[in-house]
Amino acid sequence: MNRDQIICPCLDITAGQIMDAYKEGAKSVEAVKEVTGAGTACGACLDEIEELIQSL
Repeated sequence: MNRDQIICPCLDITAGQIMDAYKEGAKSVEAVKEVTGAGTACGACLDEIEELIQSL
């Protein structure tokens, strides 16, 4: 996946930011939400965040 791809358009969070959060220990969607804020606005990207985490 392209690190520059926007995963959370509400907060402009990229795949790279989520990947970095994962590397730093955010191994669940809830942890990624806490670290990056992704998925905390409308929640439409939660499935995509889950898929990205599972692919890492």
